[in-house]
Amino acid sequence: MKLHRLNALFVFLLVGSTAAYGQRILNMPTYTSKPYHFGFYIGINWYNFHIRHKPNLDDFPGYYSTITRVDPGYHVGIISDLRIVNHLNLRFNPAFAATVRRLEIDTYNPNFLRRQVYVKDVESSFVELPLELKFSSKRIHNYLVYVTGGLRYNIDLASQEKVLDDELFKIRRNDFAYEVGCGIDIFFEYFKMSPQLKAGFGFANLLVNDGSVYVNNIDKIYTRSVLFCITFE
Repeated sequence: MKLHRLNALFVFLLVGSTAAYGQRILNMPTYTSKPYHFGFYIGINWYNFHIRHKPNLDDFPGYYSTITRVDPGYHVGIISDLRIVNHLNLRFNPAFAATVRRLEIDTYNPNFLRRQVYVKDVESSFVELPLELKFSSKRIHNYLVYVTGGLRYNIDLASQEKVLDDELFKIRRNDFAYEVGCGIDIFFEYFKMSPQLKAGFGFANLLVNDGSVYVNNIDKIYTRSVLFCITFE
């Protein structure tokens, strides 16, 4: 094939691809201007404890540390979204979440004259009530990116706060947290899907100081959480 024919073919492909790009269908073109919409989401969570010990651990001989082992849990929730102005939405996303946090308490056992790790599982089943603001970028064809920020109130249905048992590691039923997140809105022909990553920072002390040997050396416990979810709206 001669050189000028190759050049002509290259120009034809370039112009054709550019035209094809320009003719790509814009899915759901009026979606971001709607006053409100609804959806649902599913996800995987990782809940952890941020443990603050008492200032002087020398007052607690035989105690070494308490650490948390985190197993993934699950999230399911619904989305209600209210448009405030362009690129700013108010969202209320109630959810149910389940998780287990495993505490490993390293201490000295005087009965066996050696160190021993006590394992305490803390199971939680949350009703979550988060209220957040969503700040969105300008839409680029069928995509936009966004960040979120807000507050979350948790009710732990599995809390054993008032159970009289010194062998349990108890946490309080009610919790409050700050949340920040980010994600990408992907517009399809009939729905919008968004992968999202969110972090939560609890600011309510969850420790139930019942006088048991497992909490004597702990001052405060706060929630830390990470959620990866997929939303459909």
